[in-house]
Amino acid sequence: MINQSYINQADLLLQVIPHIATEKTLGLKGGTAINLFFRNMPRLSVDIDLAYLPFDDKETALTNISDSLGKIRERLKKSIPGITVNNHTIEGNDVKLLVQSQNAQIKIEVNTITRGHLQPVRLMQVNEKVQERFKKFAAIQVVSEAELYGGKICAALDRQHPRDIFDVHLLFQEAGYDENIKYGFIQALVSHMRTIHEVLQPHLLDQRAAFDKQFQGMSDIAFAYEDFENTRKKLIETVNSSLTDQDRFFLLSFKKGNPDWDLFPFTGLKDMPAVQWKLLNLQNLIKSNPGKHQELFSKLESLLSERS
Repeated sequence: MINQSYINQADLLLQVIPHIATEKTLGLKGGTAINLFFRNMPRLSVDIDLAYLPFDDKETALTNISDSLGKIRERLKKSIPGITVNNHTIEGNDVKLLVQSQNAQIKIEVNTITRGHLQPVRLMQVNEKVQERFKKFAAIQVVSEAELYGGKICAALDRQHPRDIFDVHLLFQEAGYDENIKYGFIQALVSHMRTIHEVLQPHLLDQRAAFDKQFQGMSDIAFAYEDFENTRKKLIETVNSSLTDQDRFFLLSFKKGNPDWDLFPFTGLKDMPAVQWKLLNLQNLIKSNPGKHQELFSKLESLLSERS
């Protein structure tokens, strides 16, 4: 049975999205994009995760994000009776809004690190099931399916949250993990804060508490904790076995601090701020602690050779 609190949050979320859609530097991503736009509402979603689309430097991006969220905040206050909107700042700039109505609270958050996009965004409207269930309509630009699911899979391997694993479970059942999504995952992998081999071969977490408290009641599709564990195992096997020799050579060249960009099929990866930041940290580690870098490189090399 669907939990009423999740219904209330989803209803508020649908009221909020139209006020975000006018900000063309922002694109929807994450669980809301998957479940309310790409898929026919297999589960509810309670947060709005946004990508900052330009390849701007950090200072410019933070200023623009803060300006956009300020405009969104004012539109929400004027348009939705009884709503309160609080902001969260980084270096004096708004990066997150907490939106609260009488019976629900949701979060609007812009990722300030993984800025830019490699594949075209597209304008999408909420799916038919959403419109029928909530009697509401919303449309917004959404990141590409490859980058959407690539980021989702990277997050699923990193934090292993039941909501993320559920989304991956349905991906396996429906469209499947294809080559385009694989490249979206590699893009997310070399943008991610965690070490590459730790994402590809994560330490398995006990997520029973999160499953009960943060997932149950969000979907009427049968998905037990055993399904969570089986999907997580399949995901780890799938992402590793899908890597070609070219993919492995690219990841190893990146880990060496000297990426062979020609081994990745989409241009622009080297210009993404999160990729540049991860690469800079790698190069600094090579200079400051070559022994530690060699240890991490060897772990990745060993993992990739095992899976080849």
